Amino acid sequence: MNELVLHAVNLSATATGALVSAIWQGALLAAIVFLVLRMLPGLSAAARSVIWLNVFILLALLHILPVFIGGQEALPAASASHAVRLNPLWSLAVAAVWLAMSLIRLAQLASGALHLRRMGRNAVPAQVTDALKPLLVHNGHPVALCASDEVARPSVLGFFRPRILVPPALLEQLSEAELKQVILHEMEHLHRGDDWTNLLQKLALVLFPLNPALAWVERRLCAERELACDDRVLHAGSGRKAYALCLTHLAEFTLVRRGFSLALGAWERRPELVRRVQRILSEPARSMGRRPALAAMAGLTTGALACTLILARSPQLVRFSPLTRAAQAQNFSPALDAHEVARSMGGTPQLVKAVLPSATTKPGKPQKAALCRRVKKAEPPARLANLMSPPPPVEVAGTLLVMTDFDDLGVPPQVVMAMQQTGRHTRRPVVVRCTFAVLQTPDGWLVIKI
Repeated sequence: MNELVLHAVNLSATATGALVSAIWQGALLAAIVFLVLRMLPGLSAAARSVIWLNVFILLALLHILPVFIGGQEALPAASASHAVRLNPLWSLAVAAVWLAMSLIRLAQLASGALHLRRMGRNAVPAQVTDALKPLLVHNGHPVALCASDEVARPSVLGFFRPRILVPPALLEQLSEAELKQVILHEMEHLHRGDDWTNLLQKLALVLFPLNPALAWVERRLCAERELACDDRVLHAGSGRKAYALCLTHLAEFTLVRRGFSLALGAWERRPELVRRVQRILSEPARSMGRRPALAAMAGLTTGALACTLILARSPQLVRFSPLTRAAQAQNFSPALDAHEVARSMGGTPQLVKAVLPSATTKPGKPQKAALCRRVKKAEPPARLANLMSPPPPVEVAGTLLVMTDFDDLGVPPQVVMAMQQTGRHTRRPVVVRCTFAVLQTPDGWLVIKI
């Protein structure tokens, strides 16, 4: 296995571990926000859409936050022992699926963008009355109202030169009041900047296509976005029954084929439209004031950010053991030159020796320490000289070579290369994997945990 494959496996293991953590952490965060919003029924759809947008961004950041804050690198021993450890080669399969899904989504997004651009060029400008022209202004620039046979329902497309596309048959049947409601709804998308946030959503789903929590939050954000635009139409003075009837007419013109992702309004499904009509016809809920709504938005956003930082530092449930050079060395053929193996792995020769007393050497009987507090007299000069003289040389029992690699608590394993030298000849380097060493001493056996 070459160096490139080694780095690819380790990179895929890191990315896959972060993905697994981001899935359960994102699901937990989304569930908490969903329950809190259920307890705040008076919060407007516009405020909820802002909250879900912030949650969507935080869920996307959960995939990369651990890399920057280093929260999952050093884990306690108890947490690391409970993590499920998998072979790093499994991460290659997940990474392959991840890459394939990202490429498919990217191709769909690019194809949809090209199709929408072609739709914009083929659209025919529609006649607009003087009463509707003041509504078709965004940031001081006019917005064109066009007819197109390629759209399912009224949709707004374009980032720098936005246009509102309406099916020609719908333009012929809608009254001026209903057309005004349609224009108000689509223009609210532009005023809110939904075209750019929608692009951000689709790009995030391209980068992280395997996170179901992220996809669920994206659908919630799209639903709240449409409800916020409906509220804007109602606040402009449109009657509830009249607007509900207008949405019912729009449903009749729904095309069977699926809409494209970059066209706001073209992605909506029938259950969402039914929900919108039911919400409009039902009794309006008592809404919060401006200040309580801002306080709720700030509190929820701050709480979601704090939870994200805490979750990013939490232990990983699934960990992939990093692939090291020591693991590669186990697969090397014995016929390979050990010196070349050592140089290819970046190892340097080291002389490791363990000198032990001879087995024939008998230790002296240990003496008990005196319990007397009196000061001991000085030794005679001759005896003191004997004590200070170096001990006689002991017989060398042998040379011990222990080669290990260490993989625990997130510490990357390292390869130790060593060589045994005897006289003029130097033995070839060896790589040995063990977990403990046993040494025989005059007093018994010494067990050293590696």
